[in-house]
Amino acid sequence: MKNIIYGLIILLSSFTTNSQAQSIEQNAHKKVKHIYLTFDDGPLNGSRRINDAVLAEKLPIFVMLVGEHALARPKDVKLYKENKFIGVGNHSYSHANNRYKLYYSTPKGVLNDFIRNKDTLALDNKIGRLPGRNMWRIKGRSRNDVSSGIAAADLLAKNGFSLFGWDLEWAHDPHTGKPIGAAEDIFKEIEKKLNNDKTFTKSHIVLLSHDEMFRYQYEESELKKLIDLLKSKDGYKISQLKDYP
Repeated sequence: MKNIIYGLIILLSSFTTNSQAQSIEQNAHKKVKHIYLTFDDGPLNGSRRINDAVLAEKLPIFVMLVGEHALARPKDVKLYKENKFIGVGNHSYSHANNRYKLYYSTPKGVLNDFIRNKDTLALDNKIGRLPGRNMWRIKGRSRNDVSSGIAAADLLAKNGFSLFGWDLEWAHDPHTGKPIGAAEDIFKEIEKKLNNDKTFTKSHIVLLSHDEMFRYQYEESELKKLIDLLKSKDGYKISQLKDYP
């Protein structure tokens, strides 16, 4: 009898220890803050520098490509697709021809534009971002910025597309493509958003930037600087967009 009781004590002790270890591991995972670096409108003049920066830093990013741009720069598309750190998604074939209200007035046309882009780029996923709209359709959750585009976003989601908006944009000059704000400024904004729970999903932040922002060496250096700042912060992890919860 004593041996049986002793065995039960050992078993219960082992179970408690394992449970505590699992609890500690789960709590540690919850404390991790995930950053998703995304780049729109490519491939353009910044594609090669983005590709080089990612290869140097060996951390994941996600690019949202436009079909019309891809046809003009097939070598850059190839670079992206062959880079194991880069995920490639759908930013429409036409980018709405920059006439957004007209584009979104025909939701079926938007769906066809995304399907055309998926086929043109031979994408193996249905991850996308609407041109000119910060709208989310992720695993049954949604958020809209303006009314124009809601019907199109809903139709895309109905057809299996996951649409990502963004929590923070690294803006750029629309005429020169030059980034507005240094890496340190963007890092501070990321910290503020995460600390104040001002993101679509708590502890997860999607940063939007644009391909044309990284055409020159100093701009590539700013991107590397931001990545280094994020890497140096305890509890931060740069994650791949396809793993977004």
